[in-house]
Amino acid sequence: MNLAKLGEQIDIHGGGNDLIFPHHENEIAQSESYTGKQFARYWIHNGMLQLGGEKMSKSIGNLVSINEFLSKREGDVMRMIVLTGSYRAPVNFNEEAQDAAERALERLKSALRPALPNGKGLSAEAASALAAQAEPIKQAVINTMDDDCNTAGALAPVYELVNIINTARDAGATDEQLAPVQDMLRELTGVFGLRLEEKTGSGDADRFIDLLVEVRREARAQKLWAFSDMVRDKLKELGVTIEDSKEGTIWRWS
Repeated sequence: MNLAKLGEQIDIHGGGNDLIFPHHENEIAQSESYTGKQFARYWIHNGMLQLGGEKMSKSIGNLVSINEFLSKREGDVMRMIVLTGSYRAPVNFNEEAQDAAERALERLKSALRPALPNGKGLSAEAASALAAQAEPIKQAVINTMDDDCNTAGALAPVYELVNIINTARDAGATDEQLAPVQDMLRELTGVFGLRLEEKTGSGDADRFIDLLVEVRREARAQKLWAFSDMVRDKLKELGVTIEDSKEGTIWRWS
């Protein structure tokens, strides 16, 4: 099949580490005996997906289908579970791992949110320093990925960029000042295949929530704390998160 579709030599051959012997060793023996050429330059053997301490397998009957998973979680959760470990190591697939992956995704998404309302902007010097921090972080990701596809290690500088962006936002950075570093974050997370899609509602729902947030803002101005908390909690039940800061209030679907 390989000779027919890809030729006598290939750059990368992948597969589970359970296939090293006898399947892949036999492939090498048969192909190289026939062609007299090196069959594959790189072999990438991944660890097994484990559920309840056992390898996920059709024969065992402990499978979770992709459709079943996606009915409960977004695809980025599965991507993050894989990224936070070594491709050569087993991956534990359980509720704890999925919850941790969701928290990690929320952390990444937080850096892509718009500037705070009434943000006064960074000084020209601070804005220049913010933009200058992106390129070294990109190089750190590249260097770490070049070391045996170390995705878990490469995420560390990405989280550093998240902290830089969020700190700048809290300091009053405008959307224009945040844009270069947010674009870099999108580029880096795109390398990992992460989509970082924020949940959205309909336009009518958004306008109604804007109105409730405005009512809540007025209630806080009048120190009607109980009413303010009730609006926040009711919106939370509907999947809307309210975030208050000294610069104002923003909301998002959660």
